[in-house]
Amino acid sequence: MTFPILFEDDDFIVAEKPSGLPSQPTVDKKRPNFFSLLKKQLQEERGADFYLALHHRLDRDTSGVMIFAKTKRGNEPLADLFKKHKIQKTYLCFTQPGKCPPQWDEINFLAEIRDPVLKKMKMQSVRSGGQKAHTKFRVIEKFKKGFLIEAQPLTGRMHQIRVHLAEKGLGIFGDDIYPCLKNPQAPRLMLHAFSLEFTHPFTGEFVKIETPLPADMQKFESTLR
Repeated sequence: MTFPILFEDDDFIVAEKPSGLPSQPTVDKKRPNFFSLLKKQLQEERGADFYLALHHRLDRDTSGVMIFAKTKRGNEPLADLFKKHKIQKTYLCFTQPGKCPPQWDEINFLAEIRDPVLKKMKMQSVRSGGQKAHTKFRVIEKFKKGFLIEAQPLTGRMHQIRVHLAEKGLGIFGDDIYPCLKNPQAPRLMLHAFSLEFTHPFTGEFVKIETPLPADMQKFESTLR
């Protein structure tokens, strides 16, 4: 598999992560991951000394845009953009139908818990403690069997979009942790990192990188219609 390069300049490179791969190495060193495979691809194309640094992640089953530093001087400015929330991430997802306004903000506090049934860590809203989570949502289109929703997280909590929608009764199709309808059955989590927007730290230019819905999500859209 060759990963598409969506944007590149002297210091940064943006590639499209497929669904099903962890973003980074896991405890199981033999398990394939996007960062290591992309680095191998670039080193084979450009030489063994090609530099690549990871600064953010997507859930294993989420597809879409990821940005990396390709120079050491790019590390600190890129880390600063994420730390100060100066990179706007936009996601697209297919959710079950429900009641919601055309657009809304979800603001609460999320805490990590261990699900006793799934034996996995997950997030849930709490009245005290936890960390603030803020997501802007907009309904793009309503289908017969579900919604296409745009999500812009303004904080970076684990599973933030997934739990915000699930707790509003708008579970993302294919979610294996949070409540969602099982019919129609999705091939995987129907969540896609559609775009990244930021002001370039070296040139001052506005940069926006997009990647359209992958084939499996386009096919699922026709099912919802």
